[in-house]
Amino acid sequence: MSGDTINGIVIGIGAPNRTSDGRAVQCGIVLGDEHGLCRIYADFGGVMDRISLWDRVRCRVHVHGGDNRTESWKLDDADIAGKVESSIEKRSILDSCILQCGDDDPIDFMNRERRSVGLVRQSVTGIGYAMEVREFDESHDWVMTQRETPQRPYIRWKSAAGKQHDQQLCAHEAYEWLRKNPSNTSQLWSNLRVEDIDYTKWLLLGNTKDKRNVWVVVHVHRLKKTTHQPTLASCSIGDGSPSGWPYLPLADLRARRVASTGQQLLFTT
Repeated sequence: MSGDTINGIVIGIGAPNRTSDGRAVQCGIVLGDEHGLCRIYADFGGVMDRISLWDRVRCRVHVHGGDNRTESWKLDDADIAGKVESSIEKRSILDSCILQCGDDDPIDFMNRERRSVGLVRQSVTGIGYAMEVREFDESHDWVMTQRETPQRPYIRWKSAAGKQHDQQLCAHEAYEWLRKNPSNTSQLWSNLRVEDIDYTKWLLLGNTKDKRNVWVVVHVHRLKKTTHQPTLASCSIGDGSPSGWPYLPLADLRARRVASTGQQLLFTT
């Protein structure tokens, strides 16, 4: 089968979702050495069970017709090559991924640029939260997906442009807490350090497959503030990366997807 290989670091894992045919599917966000920020997805269990946050991974992927977002790849297999452990290195990696959108609101900017993944830092304006108690579906198998949970968590944040956003929190760690601690759901926000002013927060954002202008929070990264100012010199993640990394030009990403299918052979003699 034609495909591509993504070498990079896992910086977000979403809770499983149901597809229209009843399967449970899980997505992750990888910061690829060559691909930049990209989305991998596969059926829940199996290969997705082998990867976790901050793993250094080698992913074998292919283009799948079920998701035509430029940054999306169907995951076939993954090998774990190590793990990012240092908070200094994590901070450098996260800061290298912050979306540069000038005076624009990040969501407006990504919608206009037809992006589907982005990272924003919320160290000044702060973060709020909410929990919706709702009617929910009963799971028909052993997996509890997002829509089969009585609570739906939300993150509230304001961009530097002054625009307010209320977005569903889809982090796997959040839904696992809700699943395992149904009588103590409020502890989730303390776990995420949402109100802790001693922590810097970064919001990893992704849009939804069927409604491209709807965005969710894939993960809330949080690290204790420090007077030390790390630079990418202490982190090799940015070395030798393509122009524009980690937000590569969409034309380059589309060309990579076409090349992975072997379709370029149609134009050779």
